Amino acid sequence: MRFGDGFFLAPGPRMQDVPPPDSSDPAADPIEAITETTAQATEAASEFVTWIGSGELTALIALVLVIAFTTAQWLARWAILKGIVKLPRDDDYSFTALLQRVVKSFHTYFMIMIAFALTDAMLGLPNAVSVIVKIFFVLAAILQIAEWVQEFAVSFIRRNVARSSGDARALASAFNIIKWFISVAVWSVALLLILDNVGADVTALLAGLGIGGIAIGIAAQGVFRDLFSSLSIVIDKPFQVGDTVRYGESWGIIEDIGLKTTRVRAKTGEQMIISNTNLLDYEIHNMERMARRRIETVFGVIYQTDPDLAEKVPEIVAQIVKDVPAVEFDRCGMSAFGPSSLDFDLVFYSLQPDFNRAMAARSRVLLALFRGLQKNGLEFAYPTQTLFIEGMDEKVA
Repeated sequence: MRFGDGFFLAPGPRMQDVPPPDSSDPAADPIEAITETTAQATEAASEFVTWIGSGELTALIALVLVIAFTTAQWLARWAILKGIVKLPRDDDYSFTALLQRVVKSFHTYFMIMIAFALTDAMLGLPNAVSVIVKIFFVLAAILQIAEWVQEFAVSFIRRNVARSSGDARALASAFNIIKWFISVAVWSVALLLILDNVGADVTALLAGLGIGGIAIGIAAQGVFRDLFSSLSIVIDKPFQVGDTVRYGESWGIIEDIGLKTTRVRAKTGEQMIISNTNLLDYEIHNMERMARRRIETVFGVIYQTDPDLAEKVPEIVAQIVKDVPAVEFDRCGMSAFGPSSLDFDLVFYSLQPDFNRAMAARSRVLLALFRGLQKNGLEFAYPTQTLFIEGMDEKVA
């Protein structure tokens, strides 16, 4: 849609012929086209002010019509908003709520340009006035429609996020990133339409941007990699805000997933900031998605333990662990003849996967094990050495 294409009715009496910018020139430079259009718009605006101040009957009628049309649109918007408020709605993301936001974003500048366009169509304004009306009507329409498209797209995504059964924190991160991409896409198209309508050769501009984009892409490939990595995190969901993760030699709680970096709060308290690309290069262990946490420990009893009693150790340990709340016994058995002990391994699960709670459960199990084995006459082993001195028995005898 161009303002030079004559989509209004034929103009009336001409005060001065002000030709619209020639957007068909293939060599039109964007800066030159904008400068030329601005100059023509300024000249047309001057003619418009002169015409309005001339006191001609047509000018006065046009001014009255513009005010009337603008007022009618404003009152219509007010009435529609009042009516929408009375309509039932499920939540803030229903179609009624969306319609209310769209009507509310119907800006006054667009109403004024619609009023001028209708007046031009009815009266056939002078060419100078018609030119400036066409210029600003198209620009206002592009800006208004771009805002509506963005509102529809963002509201659609926000509605799906709000009504999804997924984790709210992950969906919030995804929404913020996708909203950013939608805004960039919508306003990039709007900018191209504006340049096209001021006479710039958009095809040549896109070709130039393509060549420049390659250079920029090479120079900023790290940034773009991080951007796409953020999308990968959102779509694939290896982790989300609030999860405890381990990557490489570090681990902590995910605090924020940004477009370029992810912020992790280490267990030692400091905040670690790592690029999304580098983070995904690691093998990530998500501790938050465990249904239970496996804990394994080893203990030993002295070699002087009666074999029959040693055989009962797994059964004794199983009963001890089962009596501890929030844990689940897995197995226990003799694993080796140690240097100074009969070694047993014990495996159990904390039913609370949170790290701090799991460590508290391990502490309860070990203390219960310490008491229970002593109660059953079993003695824990510790590193000892027996020293044999040659000839000592003969001297003692």
